[in-house]
Amino acid sequence: MLIDRPPCRSHAFTLLELLTVIAILAILGGIGLGVIRSTKQRANISRAKAELALLVQALEDYKRHYGDYPQTGPSAANSQRVTGTAGPGVNAAQARLFNALIGVYGPTNFSVAQNGPLFVDVARLTFDVALVNSTFAIASGTPPAKRPTSNAFVDPWGNRYMYFYKTTSLPGRPPVPWNAPSFILYSTGPDGASTTLPNALGIFSGTTQTTGDNADNLYADKLP
Repeated sequence: MLIDRPPCRSHAFTLLELLTVIAILAILGGIGLGVIRSTKQRANISRAKAELALLVQALEDYKRHYGDYPQTGPSAANSQRVTGTAGPGVNAAQARLFNALIGVYGPTNFSVAQNGPLFVDVARLTFDVALVNSTFAIASGTPPAKRPTSNAFVDPWGNRYMYFYKTTSLPGRPPVPWNAPSFILYSTGPDGASTTLPNALGIFSGTTQTTGDNADNLYADKLP
């Protein structure tokens, strides 16, 4: 006796099922990528805060040694964005901060090099230009002095940390006050964008420092 069997059906996915699976995988992939980016961003922010704290400690050690912080206010600040391999220019504010903390300059004289101590733990920081061990912070000549170099401290997003401290008055003008309680040191944050802050008096006015391009800036906390 023959038994009629139902015809075999194909178990292949239909086009609609395939599209549904692809859409689900795309959504899951997007969520995973977003989580990875968010985790990396939080890690970079934490690292930037730790590096700012390290620079603050170096500046405090510098002040204990010389009596004041590096007075780079009269120096033009180079762009925070690193665009080449030559550094920011030895006379830029960021380079003068770098050279002060490796022992090249005192607080006010940025033309006469000296053989000062190394104030900053360079192993824990990143730089505009990679350090060369054979020449970095090595004094030479008589009297021995360290060579100034075009370099700067760089944040986790590859942008230079910004630093301001004090200003100078123009000839024949009254002294320009510095109204901030200390220096101003910050990272331009994840977006790397920054509008020049009104730092001439050492204070910020309005909301320049908390809105627009500056909304994600990370500022150093002064030690008590």
